[in-house]
Formats: sequence, structure tokens, C-alpha cells
Amino acid sequence: MSRINSRLIGSIFAITLLIPSNFGLNFLGINFEDIPLIAIFLLLLTNKLRNLNLDRFDKAFLSFLIIFILYTTFFMDEINLLNQTNLRFYFYFALAYLCVEFVRKNNDNIIEIFEPLSLVMIGNFVLVIFQIELPGTIDGWINNNTDSTNPFTSGRLGGFQGGGPNVIGIICAIASLICIYKISLSNNFKNYLFENKSNTLLLIISLLNLYLTFSRGSYLAFVVGMFVVLTFTNSIEKKVKLYLTIGTLGIGLAVIFLFPSIFLKQSNRGYLNSIGLINVKILNGTGGGNYIKEVYKDYLITLDDEILIDKFNIKYSANQKDDVNKLIDNSSEEPAGGYLKMKFDYRDNILPRSIVSFFFSNNGNDWKQIGSNHTSGVVIDLIDNNSFFEVGGWADGQSPGGSYLDGYINDLTIEVEDNSYSYSFKETNRDKNYFIFLPASRDFYDNRNDGKIIYKDNGLKLKRPRSYWIAIPNETTLSGKDFEIILNLDLDNIPKGNETLFSQSSILKINEKENNQSWKWSIVDGKMYFFWVDDIQSGYSNFLGGQSLRSGQLIADNGKFDTIISQFSLSQFDEITTSHNGFLTMAVEYGLVIVLLIVLCVFYSIFKNFESSNAIELAILLMMITQNLTNDLIYAPDVAIYFWLIPIYFFEKSLRINN
Repeated sequence: MSRINSRLIGSIFAITLLIPSNFGLNFLGINFEDIPLIAIFLLLLTNKLRNLNLDRFDKAFLSFLIIFILYTTFFMDEINLLNQTNLRFYFYFALAYLCVEFVRKNNDNIIEIFEPLSLVMIGNFVLVIFQIELPGTIDGWINNNTDSTNPFTSGRLGGFQGGGPNVIGIICAIASLICIYKISLSNNFKNYLFENKSNTLLLIISLLNLYLTFSRGSYLAFVVGMFVVLTFTNSIEKKVKLYLTIGTLGIGLAVIFLFPSIFLKQSNRGYLNSIGLINVKILNGTGGGNYIKEVYKDYLITLDDEILIDKFNIKYSANQKDDVNKLIDNSSEEPAGGYLKMKFDYRDNILPRSIVSFFFSNNGNDWKQIGSNHTSGVVIDLIDNNSFFEVGGWADGQSPGGSYLDGYINDLTIEVEDNSYSYSFKETNRDKNYFIFLPASRDFYDNRNDGKIIYKDNGLKLKRPRSYWIAIPNETTLSGKDFEIILNLDLDNIPKGNETLFSQSSILKINEKENNQSWKWSIVDGKMYFFWVDDIQSGYSNFLGGQSLRSGQLIADNGKFDTIISQFSLSQFDEITTSHNGFLTMAVEYGLVIVLLIVLCVFYSIFKNFESSNAIELAILLMMITQNLTNDLIYAPDVAIYFWLIPIYFFEKSLRINN
């Protein structure tokens, strides 16, 4: 096979990354992007069979592949001989093996297969320059729906290949590291940068592409790769390495604190992984490609059958639908009483971000969280407002459409750092502990002329804001502080609309100071939200809560508060298809034992080859393993072949050394 070499193989792989995904044939799951891979596979296989001579490495790999095929076919909950996910794993394992076989027989360098990723960088740079959008939600240039054409603010790079920002992100990180590794091999870095202009230009393009993916996992993977290369390079003195390491860590921390919204914003990965862990079995799995179907069944089963088939290629039985529908009945028409709490942490320990979380209790002592913590990744500086606190909405638009809380408010507690302020809504406390005013005013509500105020069990009947509103004296400043708001309520039903629970947004003046809207705690269709105002012109344009799988939903259960998982919407499609730990996904689909065996083999190969001569190979492999912890790269067709190349290469090298 003198006409082909490792670089040509790498170029063919790179071409597949420039073909939009699912484009063309759609024959048995095969499309145009798969054809170059199939062609090189057949070519390498033909060459192997023509010169068949099985040595120790061949026998070890074939034994593993046969065991993996038998195990993933017959030890699953669902036996399917033509399972497309299984077939792709077999194909990529075999293709990686054939590539490694070709490299060792021709004494080539395995990194030559990665070097043509420069073609991918140039292609994606064109996407960035012209902001070309491709079919699909995470392909091409992903516009963030702003009027800006500035690539740094108008969107992010999703790549040609269909895997989205995280997949093209790791590819950019690898391409950048290869350029940096070449520079590290030179004796004079400065001269190399100017003399080898093509490598320098590719580095700049690759780093720019990497940045514009805004993929935190890819950023972290790149830092890991840089650290490995820096550790093993002989061109840099140990003292300089130490300074570079400290400098890199310092810059990394500075970037996190300067751009917290990128690095510290909330992520669903921890929550999604916890759901996946529950579904892991020791020996058998759900079957290839069934992770989403099984793990997110409680979310997806409420979707229309046509949407399930079109978006996920999933179909649930009538019995499965009946079982889950019983669980998600939110009983919104039933009355419920108890305690609701909103917790605002101004600063998350030393991290420059604020955290908002919601809880419920049925006795005021034992609290259960509604969903998970929420953060925008930045510190939220609430506009100071010294006017009244408000329970419920009133006529300034805080409860849109005239909606209101239907029930009774019993008690209110405001805890600010070490201070606590309690308010009881007994009739005897009226105009002392709290006030009842006419809409949009500070005029007292008159029972004789304006209607009777209803009290029951020491609770005050909530009324439409157009009838009256409930004002609480403002005895403290909440801005820049940690605080909690606790409400004791008896609701006639769980609110269906957008209704305000509590707010510090009264625009009524109580002194010479002009008061501005600040923030409000709302419930929207049973989901908790925290809205806040940055400036009066933009209004309540910022919010946390309610929009992700991490947000729970408040329900009524036999007269008490309870919570269930948040109902799924198609806007969360990307959330449940990309944010997984790849090995965890594999463990759910194939069982824990076989995945542990693979992981142990991978780390054994790393241990046996942990030396400076393998610096770039180790760096690339550890980068991909790092990102695979948060994004299932081993399931991404465009990265899978690159992922398995180095472990199999290392394993072959280990067998050769031991022999």
C-alpha cells in the first residue's frame, strides 16, 4: 500500500468532519459523511487479509472484539443483532485497530493521522467569518438571535459535523495542541513562530475557533493537554516550567473571575449524571442507543408519539405511558398548604456568582428542595429599594394578565444574614405588622366602603391586585446580602399562570427617595422563578429557574405541598442529548462490568506508556478522556475514531514492549 500513508488516512478522516451530518443517503444509518470512512476501512481490511499473519496484538484485539460483540448483543435487556449503536462501536474499534496496524507495519507516526485536522480548522474558520448557519439546532454558526454581527457576541461555533460546540471544541483543542507541540520541539520558540508561518497561522485560527465554541469542557481539556506537553518537553528548563504552570493557573483563575458567566453558569451535567447512575446495572444494560429512552422516560413519555419518533426515534408502549402519566399528574386543581422558601446566596463562597434555590416544607422544619440550585454565573447586585415588600402582585404589572394567588397567607419570615424578621397576618396585626392598601396607592383599604377582608385560621385572604395589595414594612436592606424568604400559605390550587409570591419591587415612594423595581419571586405553572432588574428600561429581562430539567415542579398531594420532575419541552433537546459522561452512558447501555474492563485497559495503556517520547499522544488521549467525562465523545461519530486510536496504539505498544 505504498500509495497511501498515515497522513492520507488522517486527511480522509478530516474530510468526514467537513461534511454536514445526516446528509444524503440515510441507508441503514449510513450517510455521505460515513462513506470516506467505510472506503478507508475496506482498503485497510483488504490489505490486512492479503497479508494475514496474526500476532499477539491481533489475537488480543480480536478476542476483545468478539467478546464485546457477544456481550453487547446477548446480555442486554433488548436483543437486536442490527443495533446501529452497537454496529458503530464495532466499526470504530475495528477501524482504529486497522489504522494502528497500518502505522506499526509502515513505521509511521500515529500523530500524522491527527495533523490534517488543520483542514477542519480552516473550514470552520470560514463558518465563523461568514457566520454560515447549517441545518440543525447545533450545526454551523449558532446564532444567538441578536442583531450583532460581531462573532465574539453574536453566537458560537457548532461545526460542520453535527456534534455541536463541544465536539468541534475538542477538535479545535487537539489541533491547537499539535501546533503548540511542534513549537515546543524547537530550540528557539520565537524564531520558529516567525519562520514557520503556516503553523503559527493555524495555531491562531485553531485557538480562535476553540474560543468561539464557548465549550467549557473543551477549554478544560486544552489546559490538561497543555500541562502534559509542558511536563514532558525537554526544550524548557524546570524553573521556566514552574513559572509557566503558575502563570497558566493564575491566568485561568483570572479568566474565571473576569468572565464568570462563561465558566460559572449553571450546568445540568451533575443532575443528568445522577439520573444516569440510578439506571446502571452490573452485568446487563438497556442496549445500544437506549440511554435516552430509558433514563429520560419520565420526561419524554408525555410527548406526542410523532415527536418521539421524529426527534428521538423512540416509541413507548401504552402500559409505559399509563404508568408514568399517573406519576406526573400535578393535581393543580387540589388545595394545598405548607411552607415555601426562596434562598438567595449573594456569593457562592469564594466564587463570583450568586445562587438562588427554592424549597418547600409541610411543617416548617423539614425542607425539601424544588429542583436544583440556579445561577447565571455572575454576582447579582439587586437594585436597592427601601419601599414596601409585597406579598403577591399588585397593579404595577408584577402578576401579568391580572392573575393572582388564590388562597391565604398566614406567616412571613425574612432572614437576612444573622437577623430574622417575622410577620403574622392575623386580623389583630393589621396596620401594625402589615398593611392593606388600595391598588397602586398608599391609601388604606376601608372594609366599609371597599369590601370585607376575609380571615381564616389566622390567615389573610389573598385578593386580586386590582382589589387590594398587601404591604410589608421594609426594615432591612437585602442588596449585597444573603437572605431567605419563607411563606406559610394555604392555596386553593397550585397556580397555573405567572403569579408573584413575594417581591421587593414597589415603586411607591415612602420618603424623598425614588424607588425602582428590583426583584420578585414568582411561580409559573408550578415552577419557581426568580426575576430581577438590571435597569428600569429593560425591566424583568433576567430570570433564573423553571427552564431546565433541574427545575422541579410544585404540586398538591393530599392537601400538602410536594414536588415532581419538571415536564419536558423540545427546547431541552440539546440538553439531554449532549451533556453526558460518555463512560456512564456506555455503562447504562451495556452494563458496568464491560465498561470497567475497557476503562481499566485504557488507563493501563496510559500507565505503560507514560514517558516523554509519548508526550503528544498522552496529551491528546487525556484531553479526550477529560471532555468525555462531561460530553459523551465516544458516542460522537466524528470524534469516536480519534478517541480509540491512541488507546489501541498504546496497547499494541505495551504488548510489543512486554514481548
